Amino acid sequence: MRMITYEDEGVSLPDKIDVAVLGAVRQEVKNLLETLENRRTVSLIGDTFTIGRLRGRILLVGLTGLGKVNAAIASAALLQRFKVEQVWSIGCAGCYSEGPLRVGDVLVAQEVLFGDEGVLTASGAHSSREIGIPIFSRGNEAFFDSIPEDPLIGRLREKTPPGQYHHMQGTAPKAVFSTECGTSSAGSFQLAYGPSLCVGMASGDREIAERRFLRYGAFAENMESSGVAQACLRFRTPFVECRGMSNNAGDRNKLNWQMERAINNCHAIVMSWL
Repeated sequence: MRMITYEDEGVSLPDKIDVAVLGAVRQEVKNLLETLENRRTVSLIGDTFTIGRLRGRILLVGLTGLGKVNAAIASAALLQRFKVEQVWSIGCAGCYSEGPLRVGDVLVAQEVLFGDEGVLTASGAHSSREIGIPIFSRGNEAFFDSIPEDPLIGRLREKTPPGQYHHMQGTAPKAVFSTECGTSSAGSFQLAYGPSLCVGMASGDREIAERRFLRYGAFAENMESSGVAQACLRFRTPFVECRGMSNNAGDRNKLNWQMERAINNCHAIVMSWL
């Protein structure tokens, strides 16, 4: 593989990244970082990203920080610097109690919905489509309230179709799956494909979460995916969002959260793609 040397950093880096895997906080990518072989680090806009090899692919793994603005900045800087074949945004999310997912389940986004853009009035929120101003335009395409499914999702769905999976204990993040296990089996979780809502402020109570579900019909909410997706859209780079459900949206009592379980199940799906 041809290498490019960045003299300002004193390291040699590949000229192409097969997959860039991004999380908001270290816990969301820690297991993947530890599996990388021949790890090297690179500094980019003040943050450190790790590049290594995993199962024959060159991966870049790093953190965006909290929120969609940080996520967009980090993603754009990354895509400007490297030739990236595809970007995966992974981590945790809060599932809506009225939707089909429960804590521990995994969502792959078919559509990334914008939860904050538009106009807020006393009568409610009005989307950017309603005011006639797109979030992003390219040629004859105009993107208002969402970013639709990338064709890459269809190929990944063939590897991991929606359904019930079993995560064998002691193998994380390298998981063994069975689509025949029941929902009550220890270590089992549901994998779903559906809409994901990105917001600047997470739901603070059950009432707000219920309102958001009724308005958007999303399966879960997070705070970074639209920033990463929009950067990828501008750079014409395939984008995937995969998140484990760590809590119910609106539940701010962290004693109820199951982040480790959610991340392990998310990583199991990601590792199966690799």
